Amino acid sequence: MPKETSIFHRPSREGNASRSRWPRLAVSTAVCLAGLANMACVHAAGLTVNAGDTATWGTPLDLDCDDLVVNGTLDAAGAVFTRVGNVIIGSGGQLSAGGSTIEVTKSWQNSGTFNGAGSTVTVANTCANTSTTFSGDTTFGNLSATVAGHELDFAAGSEETVTGQLTLNGVTLRGTGGTAYLTLQSGGTQSIANVGVSGVDASHGQHLAPSANNVISGGAANNWFVAGPAKPEAGSVAAVPATGPAGLAVLAGLMLAAAGLARRWPGKSRRKSG
Repeated sequence: MPKETSIFHRPSREGNASRSRWPRLAVSTAVCLAGLANMACVHAAGLTVNAGDTATWGTPLDLDCDDLVVNGTLDAAGAVFTRVGNVIIGSGGQLSAGGSTIEVTKSWQNSGTFNGAGSTVTVANTCANTSTTFSGDTTFGNLSATVAGHELDFAAGSEETVTGQLTLNGVTLRGTGGTAYLTLQSGGTQSIANVGVSGVDASHGQHLAPSANNVISGGAANNWFVAGPAKPEAGSVAAVPATGPAGLAVLAGLMLAAAGLARRWPGKSRRKSG
């Protein structure tokens, strides 16, 4: 059975490499145990759960632009993580974060399991980053990106799914190396404005931003933005467009010609019968 352990903060990168690891480990353990005892834990130099370990975290934690790495099992229900550099869930990792809030800056890398019902993942630039990358398949509760000018890069073939609220404003979304997928499930809600999309396909879920236009001209954005005119069904009569001066002139000419034929046709019929 996996052992349950406290979460160890990664030792500082500074200092003499020849020093014993034990004093630093003891200090890190004390900080994490304080967090487990529901005491405020404001800053940390990264947070890692090793493979085979099980840990619990439920207090606010500012990671100061370092990483949240889960190779074991981490129960972080209701926790608040701010200024996370990279969220890395390894192939054997499991992050349970129901009702939690995670502010991710540089990347979200998921090769394991993320259970985030009711959670909110917010994309930020608080670590002097101008873009955030997503790789692997993840189902988010709520996903938000509202930093003007920020870029969200999705790895080709990956699919990010949102079950709750999808909020996008002023950002650019790109598939890197090929088409990626962003899916808003049925029952989810959206608030999307002023976004550019290229290579991010939404066809697995709801139509995204159906009343808006793509900020990126010609960007590949399947199932996004204002839909084109509907094609007439087989056997139906298509309406004749009559917008603009040219269209109105053509329509007026057709109406006058029809009226002239109508006046001449009854007279011809009477002469033939007389």
